[in-house]
Amino acid sequence: MSLFTTIQAQTTHTVKHMETQLQDVLNVLEDMDIHIHRFDVSQFLDATYQMEIYVDEYKNHQKTGRTHHFDLGKNICSLDEIPEEHKEGFRKAYKIPNGEKEWDNIKEISIYIRQDEKNDSTAAIRISCPNVGTQGFRFTLHPADGRDFYSYHTRPFAFHAIQTADEMKIPLLLYGSAWAEPGTTFFRFCGENEIDPEMKAEILRHIPHYYIIGIRLNKKR
Repeated sequence: MSLFTTIQAQTTHTVKHMETQLQDVLNVLEDMDIHIHRFDVSQFLDATYQMEIYVDEYKNHQKTGRTHHFDLGKNICSLDEIPEEHKEGFRKAYKIPNGEKEWDNIKEISIYIRQDEKNDSTAAIRISCPNVGTQGFRFTLHPADGRDFYSYHTRPFAFHAIQTADEMKIPLLLYGSAWAEPGTTFFRFCGENEIDPEMKAEILRHIPHYYIIGIRLNKKR
C-alpha cells in the first residue's frame, strides 16, 4: 500500500514600498504646526458679491469679538467697469478671449497657518486667492488650560447648501487649542472632524480658546 502525503501550499505575504502620498506630506506639515486648507467658492459666481474675510475669537465658549476683517473685493471683475480706451490693454494683459466680459474671478480661497517657531504664543496666517491677492496677520495664542503649553489644531466646517441671500456669512475653518484631560498631564484635541455651521459640535464644549475664519458675502446690485 502506498501512502501519499498531501502538502498544503503555504500562503506568503510581502511588504511593498509605496510612493509618498499627499496625506503623508500634510501629516508631516501638521506635526510641524503648519496647516493648509483650500476652499472652492466658484458656485457663488452666479452673481456679483463683495467678499470679506472675518476672524472671530472665542474664549471659554463665549465670543469675545472680531479680531480681523478685510475685503477681498468683488468676486467678479468685469470689463464693463474698465474705461473703453483701456479695455483692449486689459484683454491682452489678462489674455481675455474676444466676447468675454470678465477679467478676474474669486474662485478659490486658501488658508495657511503656522505657529511661530520663536514665540509659542503667536501664529501667522496667510489667506490667498489665486490671481487676486494675499493678506496676512498674526494670531495671539493662549496656553492650554493656563499651563505653559501651546498646541493648536484646525477643523474645517461642514458645508451644506444654503439659501441664496443678499447677505451671507459662511464659516470656513476653526483654529483652536488643545485641552488638558482632567486629572492628568495629557493634552488632547479630538472629536468631530468637521464643525457644523450651527456650532453644536461636541468638541466645542472642550476647546478653551479658538478662532473662526469665514467669509461674508454682500450682493452687489
